[in-house]
Amino acid sequence: MEQATIFDLLYDKYVIRKPISLIEFFAGYGSQALALKYLGADYKSHKIVEWAVKSIEAYNDLHTKDYTDYSKDLSKEQLIEFLFNKGISMDYSQPMTLKQIKSKSEEWCRKVYNDIIATHNLVDISRVHAVDLEMRGGAREHNNI
Repeated sequence: MEQATIFDLLYDKYVIRKPISLIEFFAGYGSQALALKYLGADYKSHKIVEWAVKSIEAYNDLHTKDYTDYSKDLSKEQLIEFLFNKGISMDYSQPMTLKQIKSKSEEWCRKVYNDIIATHNLVDISRVHAVDLEMRGGAREHNNI
């Protein structure tokens, strides 16, 4: 027998009929997505905003699990420019400098780029605009993220 609460009497039961489109600001490793998953909610991750490289990697490993090489057509210089312009962080408090990013290996740059694209990450909260969060039909071009 299921236990009833006063809320069952006061309010109509709310039923979510469509998957929740989740946008996680300051996403970290995706605790909001984990909460919805553990609740059994029907959701899909729409966008995240996270600048910390380790958190971006953890989010992809935990939720998205997309290891496609989106960077295959880009040079190391293009990857460096992309990562610098996005404003990634290694220490969770400051964006990496161009010199810091240039000192990283090409493999590292590709991994970070691929994780950003795979997680639909807007990266720097200070650069996010409402239009960036809009729902779009069809496949997304990864260079526009």
